[in-house]
Amino acid sequence: MLFNSIPFILVFLPAALIGFYALRRLDLFRISLAWLSVVSLFFYAWWNPKYLFLLLFSIIANFFLGNLIASSPHKRFFLITGIVGNLFAIAIYKYLGFFAVSVSYLTGTSISIPDLILPLAISFFTFQQIAYLVDTHRTGRAEKQFDKYLLFISFFPQLIAGPIVHHREVSQQFNQLAIGNVHVEKINAGIFLFVIGLAKKVLIADQLAPYATPVFSAADAGSYPSFLEAWGGLLAYSFQLYFDFSGYADMAVGLAKMFGVELPINFNSPYKSKNIIDFWRRWHITLSHFLRDYLYIPLGGSRSGSKNLNLLITMLLGGLWHGAGWNFVIWGGLHGAFLVINHQWLYVKSLISSFFLARFSGFSNSGGFSAPAPYLPYQSSDENIKQQSRTRFTLPSFIADTPGIITTFIAVSLAWIFFRSASLDGALSMLGGVSGLHGLVLPNQIFNIAPDIISEFAQTSPNMSIGAFPHISGFGVIFLAMLLAFFTPNSNQLSDWIFPAQENRDSSKYTAPLSLVVMVVTGVLFLVCVKIIAVSPDSEFLYFNF
Repeated sequence: MLFNSIPFILVFLPAALIGFYALRRLDLFRISLAWLSVVSLFFYAWWNPKYLFLLLFSIIANFFLGNLIASSPHKRFFLITGIVGNLFAIAIYKYLGFFAVSVSYLTGTSISIPDLILPLAISFFTFQQIAYLVDTHRTGRAEKQFDKYLLFISFFPQLIAGPIVHHREVSQQFNQLAIGNVHVEKINAGIFLFVIGLAKKVLIADQLAPYATPVFSAADAGSYPSFLEAWGGLLAYSFQLYFDFSGYADMAVGLAKMFGVELPINFNSPYKSKNIIDFWRRWHITLSHFLRDYLYIPLGGSRSGSKNLNLLITMLLGGLWHGAGWNFVIWGGLHGAFLVINHQWLYVKSLISSFFLARFSGFSNSGGFSAPAPYLPYQSSDENIKQQSRTRFTLPSFIADTPGIITTFIAVSLAWIFFRSASLDGALSMLGGVSGLHGLVLPNQIFNIAPDIISEFAQTSPNMSIGAFPHISGFGVIFLAMLLAFFTPNSNQLSDWIFPAQENRDSSKYTAPLSLVVMVVTGVLFLVCVKIIAVSPDSEFLYFNF
């Protein structure tokens, strides 16, 4: 069942909310949580009832393993058993075909494997439970009540595509919900975020898809997109994925709020990132944290072995997590390389900065530019900071940050080519297009403005009008999406401003009217989206495939 479908919006969600709050009205708080688990399992089974048993088996097995890890003297044995078991399940369902094809290609043999359907959300609930087992091993504390563990894994707002939630982030909230009420302001904020996310999906992401899909499909089929076609398709996909994932993240957080649960933020304006390190602190935040805490640091992180190699391995496996294909591995490898380059650049930049600071601030006896600025001799860190502020000329942030933001966006968009293309040949064809290797084709109206000059670097197609692809309307939608992504506050910032937390709420007389106006506008936006959904075919979220 999709968050953006009529059955979910008009039937499932109202029924889940009515049942939840009716039980709470009768002071049956604990049973209201059990109700949430039941509707969550129904939500999962709607896709394919057969795989509900796989989800339940995984939940039961990990619950008992967690308790064995917490209480047994053989903690490490049960931890390894749990991790291997979880990885074995995901390997069978998600990667068996990929491995078989790769081995067949390398050895020239034919390997026959059963045709398995990839269980929905297996990547998310498997990672979430591996994190739970590792955390239990570290802390010695496991969830003792099965109904709360069941809800922790199956809670439908986060089950399908994240965020990846730690047990410690929701366990206390479940305990509070078992004895107390939900503030109406939290429900309003949840409705607001859900509708904003729905609008991002329906009004922006789905409107960009018709400009991205044909270009990538044609490249995968063997066509060679021209310069503008390739850039039009790539930019359309870059913003389609952005608003699709952002919309899902808003809807997940909003749905959880409607039931009184705060999920971690998973998306924080990543296209505003000043560098690739910043990007991974803003894009799929909970996955980044998982990769850092349960893969990069155990590999040695920056303290043991090669930091660059650890980064590359982490991102290669992160790419493989997204999909069983070499394109995803290349995509992860590219981001690993970007991160290595970014870290090396920051190191070189700090050396240069230290050198000039020492050279022109009179502290030439600092021992050379190998000493980072905070450790210059004769000064405390505070004195250093004051010294730097006196000697450095600082540009306004919007000027200083712009080159980094543009560079990061271009690098991320080029990497999306491998993420989106169905084949390696298609990805290489798209790369050729954006590089200009397949030529530049212009509409007749533009070509005829100065044919003698333009013909030196471009061609025109006989029947190509200015409305033909690359569509002017397509670039218009891309431009609008770009403005929203780069220059507007994100939905969580808006929500915090309109519906501040209880402790941050002031007594301004404008707070209540503002909330009322926002909810009216939200209602109108909701009706517009529902009207579009009612006459449109179902559109899956892109991250549902992972």
